[in-house]
Amino acid sequence: MKPSLRLYTFTILLLFATFSCAKEITLDFISSKPKSIYRDYYIWRYLNSKDVNSSTATILLGKMKRVNLRRFLRFAKKIDDPNYKKVLQCYKMKPLEFTKSDADCIAMGLSAYDMTKLDKKSLLKIKKIVESIYPKKAKLIDIFLSNLPFEALLENDKDTFFDIFNRVGSTYRTKNLNKFIPKEYADELINSKRFNYTIKLIVTNPKLTALQLSLLDINSSRLNAKANFYLFLNALKYKQKKLALNYLKIAEDKFYYRFDKDKCIFWRYLATKDKKALKDLSKSVDKNIYSLYALEILKKNPKNIISGLKCKQTNPKIDITDPFEWLKVLNRLNKKDANATKIAGGFKSCDELPYKAFALERANYKNSYFIMPYKRYLKKYTKDEIALILAIARQESRFIPPSISTSYALGMMQFMPFLAKATAKQLKIKNFDTDEMFKPKIAYKFAYKHIKYLKRKLKHPLLVAYAYNGGIGFTRRMLKKGLFKNGEYEPFYSLEIVPYNESKRYAKKVLANYIIYKNLLGEKVSIITLLQNLTEPYSRKSSQK
Repeated sequence: MKPSLRLYTFTILLLFATFSCAKEITLDFISSKPKSIYRDYYIWRYLNSKDVNSSTATILLGKMKRVNLRRFLRFAKKIDDPNYKKVLQCYKMKPLEFTKSDADCIAMGLSAYDMTKLDKKSLLKIKKIVESIYPKKAKLIDIFLSNLPFEALLENDKDTFFDIFNRVGSTYRTKNLNKFIPKEYADELINSKRFNYTIKLIVTNPKLTALQLSLLDINSSRLNAKANFYLFLNALKYKQKKLALNYLKIAEDKFYYRFDKDKCIFWRYLATKDKKALKDLSKSVDKNIYSLYALEILKKNPKNIISGLKCKQTNPKIDITDPFEWLKVLNRLNKKDANATKIAGGFKSCDELPYKAFALERANYKNSYFIMPYKRYLKKYTKDEIALILAIARQESRFIPPSISTSYALGMMQFMPFLAKATAKQLKIKNFDTDEMFKPKIAYKFAYKHIKYLKRKLKHPLLVAYAYNGGIGFTRRMLKKGLFKNGEYEPFYSLEIVPYNESKRYAKKVLANYIIYKNLLGEKVSIITLLQNLTEPYSRKSSQK
């Protein structure tokens, strides 16, 4: 395989969808915009056009700010280059098709997860193809050929261990690798940063009991904050409270963000019933489920919450539906000598309220802005519906109308293009252009439609938040695996072992937002009661249908 071809083998998985480009976008338009995620989004849209030929696609690829494997493969469909076509062919192959492939394709496209889907006869055939050119790949195949794959894994170096263990998928891991890791080998694994992720995989899978026992009392000083927190949960599960608290202390010291430090303080309270921890939490500047829980127990109200900002019912000075106008604001705020307060003062219009709040929060992180912009588009909804929509919008985009994420989620409500198009079809909107998601009225309307569906299926606002971020399928699978059942430290333990890190953190933040917005709208809600409801049998049952 040529070196140039190897450059394209880096894999970053990302949800990606395609649809026809309704808005006219030209190469001149793209070239006139600054290199950014925002321009990448328009490049991607233009790439779908039938008018884009190989040479134009090559130019567009060079203009991209971020290129991952999924995006590269889309370019490869358009570009007439044998190396590109080779990569495309190899990554589109199904596991069994590699038995008829060449060594380069196998080395590039056959993953450890793919190997778990093949029988030994097929694996032997593939091994013969690669062993002389890619001996490391052949060594990985040998482990899957073994009758005792876990023992074979322990006979290899730690990088081989991580290449297999961290990538095979939970089904194979549970069936074949759930065995006690010898202390001597564990001590070797600790020296690698990749072990942090291994610990997460072990602790968040309740079936990996043998592996979990092997994590007790390991030296965690070299591991990161997240791994130490998982070790705390693991030790707590096996009634090793003193050991658990040692891991918790290390985690708290290593965590950087207030949210994570508050999480550790909260768990110190749960494990020890030390009321000093509650007092510490009540002083936190971060408005999260842990600090709100402490405030409720202590019968105190959260401070520094700002919901009302002065504004004028005038036309905004900037186009609030233009991503590149928002980029200019971001660039101003990101300058070393930026005066965020002064920048905030430049936004006078009520339609620019999110920009003003965003800048003010940059100026003083101790203030938490829970604004309710574009409320005129929410009048026909109930207060509970409004609270959940606002809670999600605040977490998704801080209400910035033309927000675009790295995965091209769009607008205040961060709809993926495929979901936006599907929702437009449900709402019978003809000639829908995805840039419509940059309009607050459309963003709220689409969000209401989607959230109403999720709420009907899942009931609880936390579960709705999981599904909004990770999908309803992910949420249901998670519940079926046993999360949020009655037990010691529930539902808090389940909150921490949600397998998808982004959804776990996201849902906690949305729930805190929801509670604050409910109270601001005049509907008092108890975080203690909301969390207790997660373990109610009727709630779990209805959410899994």
